[in-house]
Amino acid sequence: MTKKNHPDGTASDPTVPSIGSAENDVEGTAVEAEGTFSPIAQHCNGIVSALNQLEHVPDAVQHTIAVYIADILATFTETERKARTARENVSQLKSNLRRANEEIAKLRKAKFGQSSERCTDGDLDNCDDLCSGDGILDDVDFEDDEETKEKIKGRRARKVPPTIETKEIDHFPHNRNCFTCGCEMHVIGVESTSRLKIIPEHVVRIKENYHRLACNHGVCKDNKPVAAKSQHYIMKRRTLDPRVVIEAACQKFFEHSTTFRMERRLHFQDLNVSRQTLGRNIEYLADCLEPLHKATLDTVQQGNVAFMDETPLRIQSTTSGKGKCETGYLWAFSRDESGWNPEARPVVHFHYAPTRSGSVAKELLANSSVEILQTDGYAGYQKLFDAAGANYSLKRAGCLTHARRKFVEAETASSSPLARRVISKLKKLYKIEEDIRGFPPSSREAVRQEKSLPLMLQIRDDLVQNAVVADGQIKTAIKYILKSWDDFQRFIFDGRIEIDSNSIERCMRGIALSKKNSLFAGSHKAARVWAIYYSLFETARMNKVNPRSYLNWVVCEIEAKRGDLDYGQLLPWHCPDGRIKG
Repeated sequence: MTKKNHPDGTASDPTVPSIGSAENDVEGTAVEAEGTFSPIAQHCNGIVSALNQLEHVPDAVQHTIAVYIADILATFTETERKARTARENVSQLKSNLRRANEEIAKLRKAKFGQSSERCTDGDLDNCDDLCSGDGILDDVDFEDDEETKEKIKGRRARKVPPTIETKEIDHFPHNRNCFTCGCEMHVIGVESTSRLKIIPEHVVRIKENYHRLACNHGVCKDNKPVAAKSQHYIMKRRTLDPRVVIEAACQKFFEHSTTFRMERRLHFQDLNVSRQTLGRNIEYLADCLEPLHKATLDTVQQGNVAFMDETPLRIQSTTSGKGKCETGYLWAFSRDESGWNPEARPVVHFHYAPTRSGSVAKELLANSSVEILQTDGYAGYQKLFDAAGANYSLKRAGCLTHARRKFVEAETASSSPLARRVISKLKKLYKIEEDIRGFPPSSREAVRQEKSLPLMLQIRDDLVQNAVVADGQIKTAIKYILKSWDDFQRFIFDGRIEIDSNSIERCMRGIALSKKNSLFAGSHKAARVWAIYYSLFETARMNKVNPRSYLNWVVCEIEAKRGDLDYGQLLPWHCPDGRIKG
């Protein structure tokens, strides 16, 4: 700021600037960042110009007035700069507050709200009651064309399959003789009731004696003794029967329990079978099932459309010290054509890798026939579609469930009208998919282009028009879907593609429960055991086969043929037992 001079100063005073320097101070202070004068600077500049045009004003007075004006303008400019900084800080604080409120809304929903993302028709009735001040368009109409299905009231009869053993017990009165004549009375009616009874672990110890035989006659002494041979192949020279190991594996990977709990139940029956013994036998059985695990990968690679996903898995570290864990990943690679092929045989292959790099996905796709891969938005998959080589023609299909989740989070956090509109249109898309499920690909493609394509175009136009004014989580949701729009709408032009990747997402649910109960895998080899069992159990579930019955059948087949068989014939759709109806 220029030092102030009083009116009694003289022109020869070195503290008093010349008239030219004062005008330069006014002009230098008045120019804004855009290169134009502010209104107050224009007024100050006009005063200085008017003083310069006066003839009889002493130079000293002109100098002093110009200096005061320059000081006033400098003070105003400094105040304006502070005000601008304050406005920026307020804007930043408002942005931080908005993000904090959105995060609080998400945490409240996660803690106290329902986990399902489903919304009822009532939730979307007022989705066009929009605020005109938020930049969101409000010229969208919604049609409620879905009828509420009436729930059937009453108690359903319990279904008991014929495989369940039924024991009938007849109850008669204590005195079956007539009170008058003393003859035995005849049955004139029966009132029947039934109940289910469960027998917990029924443990039997099997002691097998293998005898050696020899002839005692003198002429036969040169003959060698004959010994009985063991019929066991998988669990030879082991203390546990295969069915015990299968039960332990099913409880761990199918029922998501832990080996400690099975150890405790056996301990209550005075059996000292440790969890380490159960774990070692589960791992040993997994080695015998490895060829079948490879068969699931071969089956997936033979398809043209596949799904892929991955989930982290904590691994107990052997190098980082006690109590430390490393992070590995279970990659899921599946093929499910049940949406358009009534003879489909869905299959999923789990592969363990210590990294989340896209090179793992590239390895799984090597030498495969997959043309379209449906994934989420993880960037690690992008190199599969950008790289040239064996998979140069590979195309990505997006998952609208992941896109919808972004808008559900935005609607939860800020009650965004735009998010509600998008959710409503996506609901109509899913209704169309429900109606055409089971149709051949050509029919699905035709219906989608007639009904689904207009809805998708409406969603895109709505998002594009509001992308500039959107902020917060709704802005994140818009960017997520517009960035890969071609991938999200690819299902419309190919009837083999599903609208989402929920098929493979369902395969990950069991792993999430096991991770929660088991906390971590004991080693990297144990994580590969997880991958083997989940490949078999989830494939059986997808084909509506009881995983416990399926694994027993597989082990019996391997045992009977001593491993010399075609493992492709042991996939779940060949299993004669354990079919689940419905």
